[in-house]
Amino acid sequence: MFQRAIRLPFRLLGIPISLDLSFLIVLPFFAVLIGSQLPEYLRLLGLEPQPALTQGLTPYLLGLLAAVGLFASVLIHELGHALTARGYGVRTREITLWLLGGVAQLERIPRARGAEAVIAIVGPLVSLGLAGLCALLRSLSASEGGLAFLLGYLSVVNLSLALFNLLPALPLDGGRVLRSVLALYRPYLEATRTAAAVSRFLAFGLGLLGLLIGNLFMALVALFVYMAASAEAEQAVFSQALEGLRVRDLMTRSVSTVIPTLTVTGLLEKMMAERHVDYPVVADGRLLGMIGLEDLQGASPDAPVSERMRPPQTIGEYAGALEALQRMAEQGFAHMVVIDQAGNLVGILSKTDLLRMLQLRAAQLSMTDPRE
Repeated sequence: MFQRAIRLPFRLLGIPISLDLSFLIVLPFFAVLIGSQLPEYLRLLGLEPQPALTQGLTPYLLGLLAAVGLFASVLIHELGHALTARGYGVRTREITLWLLGGVAQLERIPRARGAEAVIAIVGPLVSLGLAGLCALLRSLSASEGGLAFLLGYLSVVNLSLALFNLLPALPLDGGRVLRSVLALYRPYLEATRTAAAVSRFLAFGLGLLGLLIGNLFMALVALFVYMAASAEAEQAVFSQALEGLRVRDLMTRSVSTVIPTLTVTGLLEKMMAERHVDYPVVADGRLLGMIGLEDLQGASPDAPVSERMRPPQTIGEYAGALEALQRMAEQGFAHMVVIDQAGNLVGILSKTDLLRMLQLRAAQLSMTDPRE
């Protein structure tokens, strides 16, 4: 989803944090929007629109602080998910902030009964806790100025964030709770399909409401929920279709390779003869790199391929097939080189290998009653 994300040079509690480019656009937009409507926000929070707050650059500075506080609240919400998942032995690849909030990308969904519901419900509970904390600090503060506005704004925002995420629609937390509860009584794939159907229905209603009242942001959120719910259902099919399969079960073991001392001319002749344009570079069975036609631009005909090769995209032979598919999809690989624990080349896995198995297993699943 986030191929244009910028990873920050630090981690929070050991978890990488990334900013999607859409976040860098929406943050200043929110700052200007809040700043331009500051008098209305102040009245809604029961504060008097003082000239010191509503004149000059002050409202836009407060808008920026409020927008940063909003996304900081989202980040803390996602950290709640990530730390709870860690308690179930599930690692979080990264947390990404983007246009519509934040996403904690877990390695997998734990299949222990009720685990997904526990992980999901922690996010809204964290947001409710933040809302209460901000409300308490505002009540204890004697300020009626900028600090009171920020605390009041963040209290309302976190309450809204908690309530919105409790909607029973995937990929929102409420949708994950719904799926987890359904999975207590029926197969996981069937539970996902039911939760996805409920999600699409709610997304349609939310989108229609957004269009009727002229709220384009609500309509955009509804579109995201609809698409994400469909993706969740598809992902569940993939997970079940590839369950129990490892890379070594699907890889091609016979791989044409080249040695690092082969010249560019020799490589081109090999490409012409074999009608292939990408080769692993191997010495004594050990994978050194990859060399392809695009790597030869401007190369001397007598240069060895070791001077032009690039780092290989590798995966272990005992890695799960679903992990391989996810990595290929996220990073845009058409194939990955398979290595053993010693770093020796043992095969190659293409996206075609995975999709072919997906088609076969999905057809098998479609002919089987999921309730059996």
